Amino acid sequence: MNSKTPAGAVGLLDGRPLADGGVSVFDRGFLYGDGVFEVLRTYRSEPWRLEEHLGRLALAARRVGITVPISNARWIAEVRSVLSERPAGSDSVLRLALTRGVGSPGLDPSLATVPTRLTLATPLPALPSSLYQRGLSATLTTVDRATPREGMLSLSGVKSSNYQLHILALRDARGRGFDDALLLSSDGALIESTSANVFVVSGPELRTPSLESGPLDGITRAEVLSIARELGVAAVCARLDASDLWTADEVFLTSSVRELVPVVRVDDHEVGDGAPGPLTRRLHAAYRARTPLAGDGLPWG
Repeated sequence: MNSKTPAGAVGLLDGRPLADGGVSVFDRGFLYGDGVFEVLRTYRSEPWRLEEHLGRLALAARRVGITVPISNARWIAEVRSVLSERPAGSDSVLRLALTRGVGSPGLDPSLATVPTRLTLATPLPALPSSLYQRGLSATLTTVDRATPREGMLSLSGVKSSNYQLHILALRDARGRGFDDALLLSSDGALIESTSANVFVVSGPELRTPSLESGPLDGITRAEVLSIARELGVAAVCARLDASDLWTADEVFLTSSVRELVPVVRVDDHEVGDGAPGPLTRRLHAAYRARTPLAGDGLPWG
């Protein structure tokens, strides 16, 4: 690996160590963003919900017409092999990526026949307690995505390698002093944030955009919905819009790496009393109790 490779990164490209060679400049993932990927984390070197992530990757690959070239069992073995190269007990971010492969330049997908796969582990970045103690700010950003309809070609719900809209939304939000962006479809439906699902607490009810609104079918999203049912909290998946954020008592984001992160301000509006809310805390504590970190301190200190 070259000097630009992040410290501590290890991986396999098509089952071979990264040091043995890089991605071809003719790989369609490089040329067109023609691929799908998953991101998950480990807890004490143990990958969290790996089989669920592999299942979602397979569904996304099917949606875009890419064949997964190996079995789940083999990919799991590759993940274990990569993690064995990381310090024992350390926490990592895992990226599993699949492109259509190498072929002559051109949009025709049949120009590539052998998919490229990547299994990559990097050190889990430090997640500051202030993120959970104070929460973050977000701005609403309308993106050029309509709510999916029958018969419409759409990448909604697919973790596509072409993440340009999300990157631009985050760049715009950071440039205007916000931590993240909450994405609205062109017809006003709340979708997700740039890299997480979004939940709204209104009175006793927990709400999140339905899959029909176009968010990713998040692994952590599903876990939180399961926990809510277990705790007797009414949980609803429905079409939401900006007005649901303005009137919310609490808002939080969910992702595999950051778990549950409170949102305390949306544009010029304080969420609730401007501090992380009690249901967010309760759900996060219950989520942690399901992980190998159960019994450890909670991230807000």
